[in-house]
Amino acid sequence: MKNTFGKFIGETRGIAAIEIAFILPFMFLIYFGLFDITGLVQVNRKVTYSASIVADLVAQNKTSVLKSKLSDYYSAANLVMAPISSSTVRIEVFGYRIAGSTVSQIWKTNNGQSTSCGADPVTSAMAPLMVAGNDLVVARVCTTYEPTVGNFLGHNWMGSSSFQVGESITQRPRSTLKLTCYNTTVGGAVCS
Repeated sequence: MKNTFGKFIGETRGIAAIEIAFILPFMFLIYFGLFDITGLVQVNRKVTYSASIVADLVAQNKTSVLKSKLSDYYSAANLVMAPISSSTVRIEVFGYRIAGSTVSQIWKTNNGQSTSCGADPVTSAMAPLMVAGNDLVVARVCTTYEPTVGNFLGHNWMGSSSFQVGESITQRPRSTLKLTCYNTTVGGAVCS
């Protein structure tokens, strides 16, 4: 009996196959997990850059901006977000003004795609940024990321089939203290 057990312990012909059977599933999990994590990071960077572009372009306007001009800015953001479909990318722009110590939303607009990125930005932290009565422009971009491998392996494994990715960028207007968005003509209806 001792001789048979010794031969069994000393046998090496099937070790590589057993090691691969144990290690290969973990290697695939790590590889494809990194695939999804890298995709999520890429989408997050695109969303942040898109919000920065829109905020910067709006902040460069002098005293007013028309809604039609904002559509051009949305197109620029959609180019950054490509190949993500523009129908799944929501872009929202808000204008805030301070009167005394009260910050209030003067105007807001969006690209009309997808669903809202959430509640309007909180105004409590904006007052210190509005030095000398400057308005603030807040650009917010959000989209949904659907992990390829995670969805292939099943929703229960990840807890969700998609993740909301969003970013808000706040800037002061550059050429003026106050910046207002109008629907069609300057002095007409304010964007809402």
